[in-house]
Amino acid sequence: MKQKFVKMSGAGNDFIVLDNMDSSLDDIITPDFIRSLCVRGLSVGADGLLELKDDTEYAFHMKFYNNDGKAAEMCGNGGRCIAGYAASAGIVPDRGIFHFRSDAGIHSAEITGQDSVRLWMTTPEVHYFDRSIDIDSVSLRLSFLNTGVPHAVVMFDGPEELPFAELAPELRKHILFGKEGANVDFAWITGKSKLSMRTWERGVEGETLACGTGAVASAICAVSIHEMELPVNITVRSGRTLKVGKDSHGWWLQGEARTVYSGILENPLNESLTAAL
Repeated sequence: MKQKFVKMSGAGNDFIVLDNMDSSLDDIITPDFIRSLCVRGLSVGADGLLELKDDTEYAFHMKFYNNDGKAAEMCGNGGRCIAGYAASAGIVPDRGIFHFRSDAGIHSAEITGQDSVRLWMTTPEVHYFDRSIDIDSVSLRLSFLNTGVPHAVVMFDGPEELPFAELAPELRKHILFGKEGANVDFAWITGKSKLSMRTWERGVEGETLACGTGAVASAICAVSIHEMELPVNITVRSGRTLKVGKDSHGWWLQGEARTVYSGILENPLNESLTAAL
């Protein structure tokens, strides 16, 4: 069996996009299938997989899966990428605002330029801001909120040398965030309405080069705790910049959403690879 796919990058978050508007892939897109495709070096490789499905009320339904094969409610950069794909495929107009569904709710999106998409998020849920917590004898100021998926945000007002790769995995599975845990963002204030950030993502179980929902969570914390003015420009690990703002439609995320390549999966159900995972 051969299957067409598109590889996209959202400021460093990379995704495999599969068009399943006709439901022909319903029996193929399984956790094993997703995991096998997302393995770097042995397959296409990606942070996750985006599935485009038909929707009776909106332009389409976005299903997002982390590279562990498990579905997640939402992915900000994934949402921007799938919106860009839908416009390039003629499913939605490339001018004006359109609406689609994710498992987190209803989103609006707009193509804002060459390889650029603005996505309006579902209403964020704030659990708390700036709470003290000790991890491995390190004292941190932690905020916890949901911007489509849960995020634990640690914000620094200036340079701070802390072992992100050691602390973030501990925070990600902390009892404070329940059984499923949370994504972890470290964000540094680098200027007026400017942040830099690093993100450890659950499902990927590692650091990613960008995180859209994490960028929105970090911007909300910067505005709420440090009175930063919107929009906020956030430099992510890839070196790209994501912009976060708010208007009458709600919180929005804007930045690069680029098609890297398209291709054909020659053997998408590679049994030997699937068995090894």
